[in-house]
Amino acid sequence: MIERNVQRSGFGKRIQAREQRAMFKAFVIAAAMLFGPGPASAQDYPTHPVRVIVPFAPGGGTDALSRVLADALGRRLGQAFVVENMGGAGGTIGYNMVARTDPDGYTILSATPALVINPYIQKDIAYDPLRDFAPVIQTTTSPMVIVVPTASPIHTAQDLIDAARARPGQIRYGSAGIGSISHVTGALFAAMAGVKLTHVPYRGSGPALIDLLAGRMHVQFENAPTVLGQIQGGQLRAVAVGTAGKSSLLPDVPIVAATVPGYESSSWFGFLVPAATPRPVIDRLNAALNDILNDPGMEKRLAGLGVERIGGTPQAFGAYLKAKVAEMKTVAEAANLTRQ
Repeated sequence: MIERNVQRSGFGKRIQAREQRAMFKAFVIAAAMLFGPGPASAQDYPTHPVRVIVPFAPGGGTDALSRVLADALGRRLGQAFVVENMGGAGGTIGYNMVARTDPDGYTILSATPALVINPYIQKDIAYDPLRDFAPVIQTTTSPMVIVVPTASPIHTAQDLIDAARARPGQIRYGSAGIGSISHVTGALFAAMAGVKLTHVPYRGSGPALIDLLAGRMHVQFENAPTVLGQIQGGQLRAVAVGTAGKSSLLPDVPIVAATVPGYESSSWFGFLVPAATPRPVIDRLNAALNDILNDPGMEKRLAGLGVERIGGTPQAFGAYLKAKVAEMKTVAEAANLTRQ
C-alpha cells in the first residue's frame, strides 16, 4: 500500500523519471563504448584540442617553427593544436612528460636533436628516444655549417683537416655548450676525420660567435640560421655544410661529405607521439603534415625561418632516429662525453 501510494505521488514520479534518465545515460555510454569511435579514432580525430609540447622556452627557433606548423594543422584538421612550452634541463623535462603521457593522440612532441643527445650527457634520463616514442614525421632540417672568419687561411674542409693535423689540439672551436648540437657536430667531424680539435664551450652560440669573429676561436660548427647573416654580410666564410646533399639555403657551399665520406650533421625537427598511439592516428597526422609541407606558401615561409622541408613517412623518420642514436653513441665515445 505504501509503495503504491509513493508511486502515485509526485515524489514517486520524480524517482521513476530519475531512474529512467539514469538507465538511458547508461545505455548511451555502453553503446558508445561498443559501437562509437574512441577518442583516438582516425575517423573523427581530433575531436577536441591537441597539445603540442615544445620542450624549450618561448621565443626560440623550435617554438617559432612549432607554432607555424601547429596553426596549419589546426586549420587543416578542424581543431586547435595548442603549443605548450615546457622548458628545462635541455628539453628533458618535456621529453620525460610526453613519454609518460597516455597514447591517445592528443599530446604531440616537437622533437629536436636534444632528444638523442641528452641521454649521453645527463644523468637520470627517464625516457628512451626509440622505445618511448612513435615517430610521426620529420618536418624540416637545418644544415650545420662550418664557419671561419673571412681572414682565416681555412677555405675548405680539407684545409681544416690539414691545419688540425699540422697542429694537433691547437685548433679551437667554440660551441653553445657541452652537449649542444654545435659541440656534437664538431666532435663528429673530428672523430670521422681522424683529427684532434679543442672544444671550448660557451653559454650559447652568440658568445661563441663573438670570440670567433674576434679571432680568439679558429672555427665554429653552427646551425645555418644562426650564422646566415654574418655569412651574407661578409664577416664569416662558410667552409662546408653538413647536409648529405647540396643545401638550398647555401647552394654554393660544398658538403663536408665530399671530403669526409659519410659525414652528415643537421639540426633536424620532427613530431613524435607517445609509444602505442594508434597507427591510424599517426597516419592521419602524417598525411596532414605532408600536405602542409608540400604547400608552396609553406615552403617559402619555412625558408624564411632558415629551415628546409623534409616530410615523408613515419617509417623514414623512425629509421633516421635510429641512425642518429647510433651516431650519437659513436660521437659520445670519441669525444669522451660524460653524464653530468
